[in-house]
Amino acid sequence: MPVLRSNHLPTQHPGVVFKRYYLDRHNIKLTDAAKTLDIETYHLNNFINGEVTVTYPLATKLESVTGISSSFWLNLQKSHNSSIDSSM
Repeated sequence: MPVLRSNHLPTQHPGVVFKRYYLDRHNIKLTDAAKTLDIETYHLNNFINGEVTVTYPLATKLESVTGISSSFWLNLQKSHNSSIDSSM
């Protein structure tokens, strides 16, 4: 089923997407994911809570774990930032 996105709603933060569609779906613990991504647990926690943006290094780590391109993660962050900027 295709996902339709409205231009009227803000795009979800990439961390929320990562949590919902990767961690939750595969029942992966935060600490285990942080080890796999080779980042600190607090950094991953801040990311999934929308407090940390996707950088190129993080995007490449997300790609290696999820199989979803780093471009996707970076573009999702860009879309999220644009939706926030336009709502202000």
